[in-house]
Amino acid sequence: MYFAVLWKNPEISMLELELVKAKEISYPKKGIVIFDTKYPELLPQLWGTIKIGTVVKEKDLQELLTDVKIIWIQNEANGKHLKRTVWIRRYKLVDVFHTDKEIKNKWKEIINLENGLYGIVEQYQNIELYEAVDFGKPGRSMEMGMMPAKLAHMMINIWLAKFIHESQLDSEKICIYDPFVWSWTTGMLANYMGYDFVGSDIKINYAEKNATWRKTSNFYTPDREFEIFKHDIKEKLWNQLAGKDVLVVTEWRLWPIVKKWTSDQDIQKFQERVVDLYKSFLDRIKELWAVAVFTIPRYVGQENGIEQVLTKYATNIGIKIQSIPEIYGREWQQVGRKIMTIS
Repeated sequence: MYFAVLWKNPEISMLELELVKAKEISYPKKGIVIFDTKYPELLPQLWGTIKIGTVVKEKDLQELLTDVKIIWIQNEANGKHLKRTVWIRRYKLVDVFHTDKEIKNKWKEIINLENGLYGIVEQYQNIELYEAVDFGKPGRSMEMGMMPAKLAHMMINIWLAKFIHESQLDSEKICIYDPFVWSWTTGMLANYMGYDFVGSDIKINYAEKNATWRKTSNFYTPDREFEIFKHDIKEKLWNQLAGKDVLVVTEWRLWPIVKKWTSDQDIQKFQERVVDLYKSFLDRIKELWAVAVFTIPRYVGQENGIEQVLTKYATNIGIKIQSIPEIYGREWQQVGRKIMTIS
């Protein structure tokens, strides 16, 4: 059995967990899930979770931790208990939802689950990758809004979870395409995960600024295709994607910036602009006969009509579109993200 400490958006984390076809699921504590899977080789790809590891019985801990000098545990009482019962030599305290570099590099973290069961952490979310993609690249603009690398990673996995086990997809032919490439956050994640990537946008100057940096980063996979070209989403596509199984992962920029004092009329204009662009986006999806996962903006405290309008438009052109109810957002932001899928 395995366990996972879920991300702050547990519904989205659980959708990503479908990549390993999790079964026999239980929730011993808030934010933690225990499960089994016949695809343990895919667990290293699940970084939408904060931590993942194996579930063991307390009586087995002493043998499993023979060479471990220090363990990390969540509370004092449990640390003292393990010192008495399984002869843990020394312990330190850590929050179950915190990722500490020292813990990742030294010793072991143990999580008290339930009824004499413990989790031994074996994998942490890749903070170094996300920080590099979000903040390390030279060509980026916070004013335009940038899809977080962690969210892009989860969106790729959510799509793969729907198709990788039931279809005849050849992983060598999968190509991830982002028609709003901007500074290619999605492209960096796709490349790191070992997939070909094609990106386009009406402006590609930020992506071009990042070309050299991408090839010198620690997260570059050199033997995968990586192509970027100029393209207006309102125009028909060229043939860059011919012969590939295309997965579209994207979001249009969260722009213009919305403040608490932004007027209702301005926000309505922003929504109309998003709808206009995404209708053209859906037209391109229909041309490709591709599947897609993408985000739309969700304005805090406002009437949000984007989802309904796009769902109706997709139905009219013969596309099946669904949305994930949980909103990705941060407390201080006026615009969140809602994930939608096309299959």
